[in-house]
Amino acid sequence: MINERYREDRERRRLGSLTVFSGPTHSGKTKKLEAEAERAQRQGRRMQRLADPTDPNRLLDQLDPAAELVTVDDAQQYDDRLIEVLNDLATIHRVDVVVAGWELDYTGRPAGPMPELMCAADFALKLDDGVCAQPGCRNLASRTQRFHAVNGTPERFLPVCRRHHTAEPRAVSFQEVWFDEPSGSLDLIIGCMFSGKTQELIRRLDQARYAGATIQAFKPALDDRYAIEAVASHREVRFPAIAVPDVDGLRAQVQDDTRVIGIDEAQFFGPEIVSLAEQLVDRGRHVMVAGLELDFLARPFGPMPLLAAYADRLTKLQASCQYPGCGSRQATRTQRLVDGAPAPAESPLVVIGGAATYQARCRHHHRIGLPSRPEPVSVVEESAEL
Repeated sequence: MINERYREDRERRRLGSLTVFSGPTHSGKTKKLEAEAERAQRQGRRMQRLADPTDPNRLLDQLDPAAELVTVDDAQQYDDRLIEVLNDLATIHRVDVVVAGWELDYTGRPAGPMPELMCAADFALKLDDGVCAQPGCRNLASRTQRFHAVNGTPERFLPVCRRHHTAEPRAVSFQEVWFDEPSGSLDLIIGCMFSGKTQELIRRLDQARYAGATIQAFKPALDDRYAIEAVASHREVRFPAIAVPDVDGLRAQVQDDTRVIGIDEAQFFGPEIVSLAEQLVDRGRHVMVAGLELDFLARPFGPMPLLAAYADRLTKLQASCQYPGCGSRQATRTQRLVDGAPAPAESPLVVIGGAATYQARCRHHHRIGLPSRPEPVSVVEESAEL
């Protein structure tokens, strides 16, 4: 009787989640994945490892119905259908899914479904603890460098920082180049509504200001909820900022002596924000970006997947689920409400609002409303003249 009650209680509490570990080669992604699998085994949970990339649609056929944890390594080798399959495993089948893979290939381009998976994940960790392979460089490695096979030495891949990465394969030895200008970096802070993204951005900008750095902060002009000339959190924490209409307006406002640049609500900018951020980082700037990674339909939002892939440092924040009776601190979805009910899919993509319009929800309590019914059309029959 006790065992039966325990089993029912465990099934009731079983939520399901998606965890993604990304990073360059030798950064410890697979070790993290294996550690999660070992922990599941110690807890007596059934674990299944899905290896050898196949058609994503066949993964469900390979699934053990009793599995409580599923691991997928080298996820960059799958196609984009993997995102929907893993979301279904976590949401519908309530299985914990752990994924590892490169978010950038060795040429520095986004790899497979990894950028979108980092947005869809409940927990996303971008590993950068590998030290750059360039002799004398102390920058953290966030890129994978390919090396030619030379004199019988096999082809190999090593972690390097963005400064020492090249899209073309290199010889075994690095070019000995020293840079007087400090290396730039791209920090990305993502999460659902009310997860504290803007507050974390302001905290980091304050740290840089106290260190004496020259700072500029920017926000999209359409976000005028709490302040026009400041980045402001829902808790009224503020930092002076410049409101710009688009990416070109932001580019025109960046001053030559600025060392730290903060950008809030980046999801409202066009895809050009990705190339601008990369250009600023390549010039030695420290760029901090915050924004929603998923829209109200739980789809990757605008340029956020690419920013997640190119970021040197990724911070994914969570909120507490506001669904009545849930109480889960795993809210990673933004629920839009219309008159207290979930917004339908045909609603506008961008609606500026706060607590009256949005809630933080976990993946299991996120809802999409039913399509609005068309208003009945009265038909007036005209009498035919005889």
